[in-house]
Amino acid sequence: MNKQTLLQGITQPEERLLFAKVLDQAALSCKRHCAVFTDFLDMAKSGKFLEKLQHTPDLQVIAFGGMEDAERRMLGFAPDYMTLTKEDFPICVLSITKHPKFGQSDLSHRDYLGSILGLGIDRGKIGDIMVGATETICWVQEDIADYIVYQLKKVSHTPVQVKRTVLADITVEKKVEVRRLTVPSLRLDAVAGAALHLSRGKIQALIAAEKASVNWSVATNASCCIKEGDMISVRGYGRFRILAIGGRSKKDRIGLEVGVYI
Repeated sequence: MNKQTLLQGITQPEERLLFAKVLDQAALSCKRHCAVFTDFLDMAKSGKFLEKLQHTPDLQVIAFGGMEDAERRMLGFAPDYMTLTKEDFPICVLSITKHPKFGQSDLSHRDYLGSILGLGIDRGKIGDIMVGATETICWVQEDIADYIVYQLKKVSHTPVQVKRTVLADITVEKKVEVRRLTVPSLRLDAVAGAALHLSRGKIQALIAAEKASVNWSVATNASCCIKEGDMISVRGYGRFRILAIGGRSKKDRIGLEVGVYI
């Protein structure tokens, strides 16, 4: 593994430092002949790092965040002669429920994240947080799960109870709003702009700034073609999946059905 070659093209100091650490973990996996896992990474970074590492000789690389379509994911490394699966990732699922008296209190993702980080926990230890009306689900690294269970007593000013759970018991689902729209082409900028209500200039600038991803990989080409089933995300503006692609209208526009996560 040539560390300097892999670091080429990553110019932002903070991101370069993080990727250097990830490369050290990948090298450690091969040296010690064991599985090694990173902290949780945001979708843009995990996609970019995965793309750079997935063809590295003698190395397995898997990205996983505890569930399909997770926005924050760990990278797992293992020598190619070992078996590495998603079940190997040190991820624990926590259920956070409000006290019945406060069941109707309105708490946001920011409230939950802020209260957890307020325990002195690093952001990289926390994965996705799915906020529900009375139950909220949080994916965390296994080594800090019990600490959160015993120490998190309130979110904002609302008393809560935390316990370990499993995916099969989770009833909270991400809310998806189905939108039907038409676009002049299946270019990334045309589709993402229409789905997220962004101007052509705005979405092109975001793509150029590497803030857009397709299927978890950073996309820098505004003209790349989108297909049915693709997951598209624009950092700071949302994400959506292409549910269906229809035919062309009389005005030569393409009909789309997209599911926007809200």
